[in-house]
Amino acid sequence: MDLIDFINKNYVEGIINDTSYNHFDMITYVIILVAGVYAVLKLLNKLSIKIDEEFVIATIPYIFMGSVFRVIEDADILKPPIKYFFITPLIYFTVFAICFGILLLTRYLEKLQKIRNYIRVYATAGVVLSLAGVVILIYYSSFNWNLSILVYTLVPAIALTEFVKRISPVIGMAYLRSRMYSFAIFSFLLDSLTTYIGVDLLGYTNKHPFSSFLTSFFGTGAVLIPLSLILVLIIILLLEKDSKGDQDKGEKYMLALTLIVLGFSMGARNLLAMVFGV
Repeated sequence: MDLIDFINKNYVEGIINDTSYNHFDMITYVIILVAGVYAVLKLLNKLSIKIDEEFVIATIPYIFMGSVFRVIEDADILKPPIKYFFITPLIYFTVFAICFGILLLTRYLEKLQKIRNYIRVYATAGVVLSLAGVVILIYYSSFNWNLSILVYTLVPAIALTEFVKRISPVIGMAYLRSRMYSFAIFSFLLDSLTTYIGVDLLGYTNKHPFSSFLTSFFGTGAVLIPLSLILVLIIILLLEKDSKGDQDKGEKYMLALTLIVLGFSMGARNLLAMVFGV
C-alpha cells in the first residue's frame, strides 16, 4: 500500500462515507487538536483578546451550533461537496472559521465604538446561528420527535453536575462550582449518557474506538458514565494544579474550553440526533 492509498483508506474515505474512526485518524486528530489549541492561544494573546471564563461561556453557543449542523448533515439535508465541511474533522475547522471570524468582527466593531461589549455580541451571534440551525432541523423533520430523550439525558446530567458542585468543598475542589467547570462536567456526563442510551437502548452505533471498546468489554455503555465523570474531574484537578501565573491561566481557560468542546459537541449531537430521529 503506497502513501496515497493509506491516506485514502484511513482519512479520506472516513470523511466521504462518514464511517467510524480508526486508530490512525484518531491519533492524528488529537495531535492536530493539541497543536491547534496552543496556536489559537498564542493568536488570541497577540490580538489582546482576554481569555477568561466569560470568553469560554460566550463560545459555548458555537459548540452547540456545530452539533446542530452536524445533525443537519446526518439528516442528509446537505449535499456534496458542502456536506463534507460538516463531517468530523472538517466541521471543527468550519465552526472555528465562523466563530473566529465573528469574534474578530465584534472586536473590531467595539474598537470603532459601534457596539459596547464585543463578547456579549459575539455570544449572541452564536445563539442566533444555533437557533437558525434548530429551525432548519425542525423544518425538514418528520415531526416524529422523541422528546422523552430530553428527560432521560438532561435530568440525570444536570442532577449529577449539581451533586458534584454541592460536594466539591468537601473533597477540596470548591472551584468545581464555577460556571466553566460545571459545564465541562455536564458536557462529559451528557456525552456518556447519550452514548449509553443511544447504543444500548436505541441501536445507534458508537464511532469512537476507545469508548466502543469499553462498551463491548463491559457489555454496556453505562460504564462510560462514571468513567467520564472521573476523567473530567482528574483533568480539571490537573488544570487547577498547573495554573499559577497569568499566562498559565489563559492556557487553563483554553484547555477547559477544549474539554467542553470534546464533551458537549458529541453529547449535544447525540441528543439532537435521538430527539429528531436522525
